[in-house]
Amino acid sequence: DTLPEVNENDLGFREYILGEGGVARARVRQGTAGWRLDVADELPDEFLDGLRRAVKAEDPDALLLGEVWEDASNKVSYGHRRRYLLGRQLDSVMNYPFRGAVLDFLRGGSAVDFFTRVMDVVENYPPQVLRGLMNSLGTHDTERALTVLAGEPADGRGREWQAAQALTPGQRERGLRRMRLASALQYTLPGVPCVYYGDEAGMEGYRDPFNRGCYPWGKEDGGLLHWYRRLGQLRRNCPALRQGDFRPLGGTDDALCYERAGDGSRLLCGINAGQEGAAFRLPEVWRGATVSLGRGRIEGDTLFLPPEECALATLDGDGFAEK
Repeated sequence: DTLPEVNENDLGFREYILGEGGVARARVRQGTAGWRLDVADELPDEFLDGLRRAVKAEDPDALLLGEVWEDASNKVSYGHRRRYLLGRQLDSVMNYPFRGAVLDFLRGGSAVDFFTRVMDVVENYPPQVLRGLMNSLGTHDTERALTVLAGEPADGRGREWQAAQALTPGQRERGLRRMRLASALQYTLPGVPCVYYGDEAGMEGYRDPFNRGCYPWGKEDGGLLHWYRRLGQLRRNCPALRQGDFRPLGGTDDALCYERAGDGSRLLCGINAGQEGAAFRLPEVWRGATVSLGRGRIEGDTLFLPPEECALATLDGDGFAEK
């Protein structure tokens, strides 16, 4: 009773939203950098076609990003296959498949499953879409990542149970370790990391409304916040994370290793989610490189990862400079 229900195929409504003096073009003229479309699969193809024409006519660089929970390259809704990524609709999408791959791996999944899910997206999406993916660990529609990684699963229990829950000190300590690993993956996979406010501060909570608490000003987890800042510096300073290829190097049941390479730079990422140490033989180019973030180490041509730890390294270290 508080949200209007519209017929997107109505010509008057289309003119109001998509016309030369309509909402979409007016907001771009006023400085909006683009549009994120909530529940894009409930918008008809013809409306999405018209929205793209309107927005790009005003600013060819304005972004159109859609909320699509599944693989957007083969999504079927309302009885037909959608064409989001074929060049006439969306520039990119919210990347829930990566979120599932990251959180499931850190909760006991295998590296094989992780790489399979990531490579499905890498191989199915056009490279322009891939580089603009909105990579989140949590949103207003999901439980907090810290709670998912360390808390008791809600398993459909209601709001009263969810409201009464909080991580124990032991759960929280482990959850914070896992958040460091999850965010390392989030910031180094193809796409653009998008942090749901408070994840970087250690906020917890089950589903809406418990995932929407106020930001804990003055009570942030300082260690996790510093970790996110270092990851942000890496994203800004490492060209390989903008357009570099994604190359799996190895994996076990609990640990994995990959590199990003391109634009004259390389980044190595190793993640160990298990309770035992792990080791990976590296390509010759990484021999003797220094780990700049995480407690792993490189000795000769081998990467060693302690339990529930990671290692991020560039060949020249520039990606980690605090500028």
